[in-house]
This record gives sequence, C-alpha cells and structure tokens, in this order.
Amino acid sequence: MTMVQLKAPENPDCPFPDYQDISVLLPRDFMLESGERLSRPQLRVRLCGDRTQPLVVALGGISSGRVIADASDGQGWWRNIVGCGQSVDLNRLCVLGFDFLPNTRETARTITTLDQARALAHALKILRFERIHNFIGASYGGMVALAFAAEYPGLVARLCVISAADRAHPAATALRGIQRRILKFAAECGRPEDGVALARQIAMASYRTPTEFAERFDCVPGACAGEAYDVCEYLIACGAAFDMDGARYLTLSDSIDRHRVDPSQIQTQTVLISSLSDQLVPPGDLQRLASAIPGTVTLHEIASRYGHDAFLKETKTIGALIENCLQESNL
Repeated sequence: MTMVQLKAPENPDCPFPDYQDISVLLPRDFMLESGERLSRPQLRVRLCGDRTQPLVVALGGISSGRVIADASDGQGWWRNIVGCGQSVDLNRLCVLGFDFLPNTRETARTITTLDQARALAHALKILRFERIHNFIGASYGGMVALAFAAEYPGLVARLCVISAADRAHPAATALRGIQRRILKFAAECGRPEDGVALARQIAMASYRTPTEFAERFDCVPGACAGEAYDVCEYLIACGAAFDMDGARYLTLSDSIDRHRVDPSQIQTQTVLISSLSDQLVPPGDLQRLASAIPGTVTLHEIASRYGHDAFLKETKTIGALIENCLQESNL
C-alpha cells in the first residue's frame, strides 16, 4: 500500500522532471535483525524522472535522504551529480532515493544496513520495479548498497560504491563511539540538542582532512582561554545547522558500526571509488574489499583534500566516474 503525492517544479523555466513522494507501508510482520518491530513501519521514497526509464538508486550518508536533486529549491544533497544533463541524467533515468530508517520519533532503535536493504526490496516490489539497473551508494548509502547486493543478487545489475566497505574500520568506530556517548550524556542532562551539535562537530572534523583545515584556518588565539578559534567556529556552525533527532542520530551512527557484509556473496559487477585521504574508510579497506568480491570489480582511487566528503565535494571527478559507470551499463 502506498500514498502518492505528485510534485511539480515551482519554477516553470527549470527543466526538472516531476517527482513522486511515496510512503511505502512495510509488511505488518516486518521485523528488524534485532528482533524489534517498527512503530512506524513505512519507508519514505522519492522517485525523480520518468519511471519507464532504467532505475538508478542513489543513497548518501546518514544525514542525506530522499531529496537527492530538487532543482526547484536547490536542497538536493547530490544536486551537482543527479539532475537533467548531469552525470546521473534525469532525462534518461529514473532515480530513487529514500529516507533511512528509523523514521523520526521511531521506537525501534537497533537497525542494520540489511534492514535498510530489506525495506528497499519491499518498496521495489510495491512500486513494481523488477530490477535496479545501477545502485550508487556513498558512505552509509554504499554500505546499504553492498548489503542489498549480497542479499538480493538478482535485483541489481551493477554497483557503484563510494567510500564504503564491507565493515567499519575500528578507528572510525572509536570516534563514533565517543559521539554516541556524548548523545547519551546530553540526553540524560536534558540537553539533547547540544549533544547532537557536539557529536556533529566531531563528525565534521573526521570527514575532512588536516590539509584542508590548514589551508582554510589560521587558528589565531583569542584574548582569553576558552575562546573559540576560527576552525572551532566553523565546526560550531556545522553542529548548529545539523537537524536530526538525537535518538535517530544515535541509531544511524550505531548502524554504521554494526555493518557486516560477506564480500564473497556479491556477484554483481562493481565499481569502487576510494578517496586516498579518507580517514574514516581508509584506502586499504577498499583495496581489501575489491580483492574479496568474486565478481568483476574496478577500483578507482582519487586524490582529494576533502577526505570522506570527497563524494560531496569532488563532483567533477566523482561525476565523471559515475557517468562512465552508467555508460558501461548502457545507461
């Protein structure tokens, strides 16, 4: 069962296709790997472009969602990659994005990338898509793509995975563990919003690189101890701008570290893209993954000052690699 709302561009001069926002109700017996059940068992999906065209699924990090490329308001998280005439061309493709579980104010708290994949597989069935022609996933979205390919090899023709591996690196788990303890502590103190802001600041510091910080900030001391340096002011602004419920943030952060995929189960033709400066998903993890997948694998390693955020910032380089992947898929 679905609830469908058709949308049209607010700007008639903008050649952006209509899109559909769809709430797909999950089965009543849908159970998470943890044994929990969702109190709001639905997946919020957005379809962009003509649904008769080949289907591409595009997923990003935990702060992304179904709004991938909305040219009417410029809010799409990957609007420089997905759009009319872009690397993922909405004139030729239908693109699906969705909001990761859990939904806001959800009671279930332990969710895996396989749970996300299972929910997506159900949505595809309800929406009557027989197959994903290309699954493009970056960061957490790449983990979901790998889990989907391992669990449903017959439902996806090709993978393009950016800055994601078959499991989390222990050093990255250590940082996220600190973030989650901050979230819990702040909630216990009655200041959950401050906890979210601080956790996000740590995340942003780990997404980028020392090289970028050195180029952007002077770190001139203030008059008194405790005053924020310019780099601190940048991170404080990032934390203040982050809009996610603390409990949902904790769940998705934990979901990253629960991620486990057996690479030997991935038979899909796969393109992997690694940022050489990524501190969260080091190049060695992608190299190991590439050697463990039995199917055809191509690994691209790119130089970037943006670390883990390369998939958001290096749009020219990443876009060209994605476009080439789609062309090889005859899309």
